[in-house]
Amino acid sequence: MRSWLNIFIINSFCLGSFQLYAQSSAIRAPNQYQVEAGAYFSTSGQTPFWLRANQYGSVPYYTPSATFRVGLASDYDTTRHGFDLGYGVDVIANGANYGNLPPASPVILQQAYVKARFGIFEAYAGRRREIFGLVDTLLTSGSYTWSGNALPIPKLQIGIPIFTPIKFTKGWVSVMGMFAHGWLGGGTYVRHAFLHQKSLFFRLGKAQSTFRAYGGINHDVVWGGRSPELAALGVVNSEQLPASFQDYLLVITGLRTGSQSIFTPSPGITDFDLTNRIGNHLGSVDLALEIDLRRHSLFIYRQNPYDSGALFYLTSIADGLNGIRLRSNDPDAVVRTVLFEFLNIANQGGPEFVIDDPARRGRVNYFNNAQFRDGWAYQRLTVGTPFINPYYDRAGNTSFGGFTNNNRIYAWHLAAAGTLPWRGGVLPKGLSYQTKLSVSRNLGTYDTPFRMPITQVSLFGQLSTVIHSQGNFGQLFDGTEVIGRVAYDTGGLYQDSFGLYVGLRRQWTK
Repeated sequence: MRSWLNIFIINSFCLGSFQLYAQSSAIRAPNQYQVEAGAYFSTSGQTPFWLRANQYGSVPYYTPSATFRVGLASDYDTTRHGFDLGYGVDVIANGANYGNLPPASPVILQQAYVKARFGIFEAYAGRRREIFGLVDTLLTSGSYTWSGNALPIPKLQIGIPIFTPIKFTKGWVSVMGMFAHGWLGGGTYVRHAFLHQKSLFFRLGKAQSTFRAYGGINHDVVWGGRSPELAALGVVNSEQLPASFQDYLLVITGLRTGSQSIFTPSPGITDFDLTNRIGNHLGSVDLALEIDLRRHSLFIYRQNPYDSGALFYLTSIADGLNGIRLRSNDPDAVVRTVLFEFLNIANQGGPEFVIDDPARRGRVNYFNNAQFRDGWAYQRLTVGTPFINPYYDRAGNTSFGGFTNNNRIYAWHLAAAGTLPWRGGVLPKGLSYQTKLSVSRNLGTYDTPFRMPITQVSLFGQLSTVIHSQGNFGQLFDGTEVIGRVAYDTGGLYQDSFGLYVGLRRQWTK
């Protein structure tokens, strides 16, 4: 792995960590501890979709199951403005019948990172929960490229984590971005592949402006690694896929290989690399508008996916994630947030792919790749929108020669959250709730279309409250959060199932 010192030096001078939160995070004390215990049940033995999707790879596929979670975190000191350090660790132990489905281990290290802040920049090393893209992070069906569905990928990352005003614009233009190198570990087809990830976003308008416009791009690449399986199929040079420093330059720039390239690739590369780009490139171009309505705020966003160059020629411009969110400025409002999303990834530029004809640059095949056949996944779970589900995550489906056989999808998603004014006794702050309703129409892929479109309906509801009680017995549970979740699946994609989660969570600081 020569030249990696050069790569890490480049990483350390490039843009970094990007998270756009739909809700402002409360300032945490320097040390925070968390313990949670709970259990999952379902009528079918399979955990319903919205109990396991976008849970960072932590929920077992089958029920009944029990979970125990412990977490420790230290955030930055908000009274300091110079160099500062923080860290976070979350360990989850699940008791369940796993079969051969993720998560791969009963004990999961979901988070383990050390971070450092200096001025406007932040760097971290390790595994950390993140969502990337312009999206409402609380109720979304999932940001297109990085939704929080899979276990966090170990990375080295540096960047500007929040929108920061550019001085010469007097605060009217702000920037945020990240640059990272990650390790994807073992895979079914390609082992020990790398992740290259970067994003760059701008905001027009000051933080207090009535109108704020956002725009930017996410770029993700799976590259490198070894593939004895592809070599056995006769793919030349696939035993060791391109992983030199020159190859890395082609990865980060997105330039094509060949005689016109300004960077020279490795001498031994596959025909796939020669006719395409080195690695599996994908991402999204995002746009958003936020409007301050005084008592409410309106957030409208659009994520345009790209995968094979079709978006550049606008042949796949119909595809994308569209969202509109209305949020009250009253944190205790009965209806605090309402969100509607529409995901269309069924067009994909049409059923033809002719590389020399931009008008027929279609058949994009989202999250699949002919060389990196493990797809846009980590430990067999989708990294992006969970509506693109792995081949095994479908009723009656057991085998497929790639990652997914279902990426042509229309999906409608409606969600709400707020606080029910049930107060008094041990519930002085009432009941917090979340609800989700998703309806999807699944067409399969252009290569493997479903005989008939499959409709799937998934529902979700959650109630939670913090107990505040008196007396010796009450002190044992004082400050404990009680969580109840229900979910229901019906349709042809997943087994019809009603599921339940009941848990207790305790958080404290020192």
